[in-house]
Formats: sequence, C-alpha cells, structure tokens
Amino acid sequence: MRVYVVRHGESETNRSRVWTGWTDAVLTDKGKDDAKRVGEFLKQISFEKIFTSDLSRAIETAKVAIPGCQYESSALLREINVGTLANKPLSILTDEQRANIAQNGYVEFDGETKKELQDRISLFIKKLELLDCQNVAVFTHNGWMRSVLDLLIGTTLPRKNICCNNCAVAIFEYTTTWKLHSWMNLL
Repeated sequence: MRVYVVRHGESETNRSRVWTGWTDAVLTDKGKDDAKRVGEFLKQISFEKIFTSDLSRAIETAKVAIPGCQYESSALLREINVGTLANKPLSILTDEQRANIAQNGYVEFDGETKKELQDRISLFIKKLELLDCQNVAVFTHNGWMRSVLDLLIGTTLPRKNICCNNCAVAIFEYTTTWKLHSWMNLL
C-alpha cells in the first residue's frame, strides 16, 4: 500500500504568520491554488480511500485537489494542539522555548504533549495497516506530517532539517513494515 500524506494549502493563519494548532483556519486564495497544484500531481493516482483532518483547511485542500472525492475526516489527523499559543505570532518564542517544544510538545502552553500527538498518529497508523488498499490519500498538517515521519522511520529528525511547505507530499509504503518512499515540496 502507498499512503500519500499531503499538508494542507496556505491558510489564513499561515499567511498571518501566527500559531494555528486546532484553530479552524480556512484556505487563502493562494492555498486553493496550492491545492489545485497538488491535485495535478495526484490526478493520475486512483485512491481507494481518502482521509482528512477534521479541520477546514485540510478538508478544503482535499476537495480542491481531488474534486468530488469521498473522504473520511478524523480528529486523529489534526495538527498538534498549541494551546495558548493559538493565534499569537510565530516570533514570540525564545530559542529555549522552541527547543523545549521540540522535546516535549506544547504542555508549557496548555497544549498537547509530543507523546499525545504520537499516540494519535499511532492509532491512525494501526487503522491504515488494516486496510486492503493500493493507494490511500491523507490530508493533514505540518506537525502531523513531521511526526508521522519520525514515527515511521524510527528516529526524530531535527525540525530545521525538514522542509514541509504547504501542500508538501510524503509518500510512505507499507507491506509488513513502513518505508518512506518520497518527500516532495511541490511549491
């Protein structure tokens, strides 16, 4: 099985350069164009199953990228909860706070821990492993994509070493184990 994990297009909060987390931000016009471009990449693939986060920006991306698609939304695919950082400028954190977040998640800000996000991802991965499909699409978020990469390859890569633009696509292969096939920033 190949699983195509897609980050949503540019949202209003991405454009405003603020923390988003579980805030339900919509796509900008650029975000809709981003989704059309990723749709061009995906159009030759026949997906037996399509999943989206239950947040609008991921659902909108799926609908624009794959017009008329039938999808199943899930809170398991949500971005990490950033707690009280939501809607605050990305620039407000110190380097020390960023390092702590990389290790522990957003517990300092009444948000989700890294382990809580990984537990959600693990539940979703177990669900995928039960599918009998050739191709699956998953529309989700930056933090989720980076964390699923860590989980499936078995190590945590420094965030500064992973470029995950809006509408980035990670392709994972599953037989009896998981492998990263490709990671692409199309924009």
